[in-house]
Amino acid sequence: MAANIDDLEEGRLASTPVKWITHLLSLFVIAGLTAGSYATMTGHQIAYGITREVPWGILTSSFAFFAITSTGLCLIGAISHAYGVTPLRPLGSRAVYLAIVSTVTAFMLLAFSIESPWLLIYYNAASPNLTSNIWWLSTLYGIMSGCLFLRFAFLVSGSQGLALTFGIIAAVTAVGANNNLGGLFTMASDPPIWFGVQLLVLFLASAVLSGTAAVIIFTVLAYKLRQQKIAREVHKALETAATLMALMLGIVLVVTIARFYTMFFSDTPDPGIAAARALINGPLAVNFWGFEIATGLIAPLALLLTTKTKSIWAMTLASCMAMVGAYVQRFDLVYSGQIVSKFSGWTDLPQYLHYFPSGAELIVVLGAFGLMVFGFLLGERFVGKLFSLY
Repeated sequence: MAANIDDLEEGRLASTPVKWITHLLSLFVIAGLTAGSYATMTGHQIAYGITREVPWGILTSSFAFFAITSTGLCLIGAISHAYGVTPLRPLGSRAVYLAIVSTVTAFMLLAFSIESPWLLIYYNAASPNLTSNIWWLSTLYGIMSGCLFLRFAFLVSGSQGLALTFGIIAAVTAVGANNNLGGLFTMASDPPIWFGVQLLVLFLASAVLSGTAAVIIFTVLAYKLRQQKIAREVHKALETAATLMALMLGIVLVVTIARFYTMFFSDTPDPGIAAARALINGPLAVNFWGFEIATGLIAPLALLLTTKTKSIWAMTLASCMAMVGAYVQRFDLVYSGQIVSKFSGWTDLPQYLHYFPSGAELIVVLGAFGLMVFGFLLGERFVGKLFSLY
């Protein structure tokens, strides 16, 4: 696409305010890496708020958030270029780049979620287990990230055929990785609230929802940073993405209702019902009703339907609300499966197990979000003109 990569630089993003924001975000990233390294050296049960009873915390849910978002962005990039959904083409290249940044962020969180990440890398290659969800999850996300890097490199060099090929491979592996992430929960033998095939549908719909929301937010932000009016074809692409997001909001809402209907009106074990009640009228009720349902699903869907996906500010606000709801939903999903004691019914046990993120965990999460925005700004600065070439 460009004879020289320097031709893709966006000079308008070399302003002093943008540089200061980039430097500030780099400090967030450094702080996150430092906190994660400290936890790895001292031990997770010392640095993190997790316990033996609640071993998965906010880092695990944040990993799921960024991994699922990367899947959605990868799919947006694929359907805009490979499958002929031409209205989305102006968002395709930016979606591919954002998918790379989101995947790198997810891997950073995964590395700090497990105590020996190097063993995961070593044994993933040295001792593959084809019956393990974790093995397929790490392998498929690894293949997806590699294909995304190659695809973006070929987009920069102008090799459209190779970029298309690797884009299709990345999309297929992304769906497989996303399903394995969902399977990691649905095939767990203990928490009944994670049972059910609805969770697989929820993960895939959530991926497309998060992907469309992310690409809308960052595309609008890119034009604001350039102080440039959004082009007509880009506006049309954003309308298409917002329509797709509205559809996914409806699907996620229906699947959420179906999950809880099945939970209460089927032969669900008592711990599963107790966990569901923790979401509906227990310690997670504010998260569930206030953020997941009201902020994350109903409000953005109503806003998009009211404005008929024509208003830029409305679709941007709806996307921000959907992302907030999606993040809280990932946390609630992970925590609700552990909130009921494995020895439920014994005397002198709390009804619900307590978990609250430690300072180190919150700093790592802050560093992860900093890395996402930092990567976005670097991309807009150094290859920003590529995104206008589709």
